[in-house]
Amino acid sequence: MRVRERGHHLRRNQGNSSVVGFDSAGNQIALITTGVNGPHGLAVDLVGNLFVGNGNDNTITKITPQGVASVFATTLSEPLGLTFDASGNLYAANSFNNTILKLTPTGTSSIFASTGLSTPVGLAFDRNGNLYVANAGNSTIVRFNQSGTPTVFASTGLFHPRGLAFDGDGNLYAANGDNTIERFDPAGAPSLFASTDLHAPVGLVFDSQGNLYAANDDNNTIVKFDPSGSSSIFASSGLNFPYLMAITSVPEPSSSALLAIGVAMTTATIRFRIRRSAKA
Repeated sequence: MRVRERGHHLRRNQGNSSVVGFDSAGNQIALITTGVNGPHGLAVDLVGNLFVGNGNDNTITKITPQGVASVFATTLSEPLGLTFDASGNLYAANSFNNTILKLTPTGTSSIFASTGLSTPVGLAFDRNGNLYVANAGNSTIVRFNQSGTPTVFASTGLFHPRGLAFDGDGNLYAANGDNTIERFDPAGAPSLFASTDLHAPVGLVFDSQGNLYAANDDNNTIVKFDPSGSSSIFASSGLNFPYLMAITSVPEPSSSALLAIGVAMTTATIRFRIRRSAKA
């Protein structure tokens, strides 16, 4: 049986703590409200469990494919980005205390990184197991090797970056607070990928065909970009301040689906909007 990717998109909702699912045509097919409390980040493990970073109570909730919710981790600090490594460990960006937390599949936690961070938001692993972090506070992207040693990957072409996503060729995409998406080649050289149909983009995710989806926090839409950068509106209903996004896999003949999350606004989001300085 072949497996197809589903795209999951996160979006912040001021008064709607929920996770919304969409099929490949952009139709809403699922709504999750159990176990979420001001959700910010989403990640899906290899067996289809959904993990939700909750900003209101600083927890991570695990939701099984059957919809059973349980608390996976507590005592976080405004968790935003979530992502898994190849070994099934979950990483969470603690935006308020500038740390990256590593959680084993059983929930045992340790600090993976505490230097080189400034309001971390988006997280993404490359194919070599390096973790990339979007620092919204100082407009950089930092790369951490598997030992947690940081190096600055990019400091130009960025304006309070939020979401991150890799394409199939190893290029990294970053959603900027100035309504652009920047593309970085594996060496870190920047180029502008998109500047249309973007309204405070946050979450980014690729589908298996190489299309990029961006969650627009300001106008409650998800935009789809084909590999050439041409854009179209993928979803415009069922969304309320969408934020980050994630992808899962389902067996055929199930259709591809995108998952959106609604979450309360935070001071981090407000800071992105009022700190207006020129992009490097």
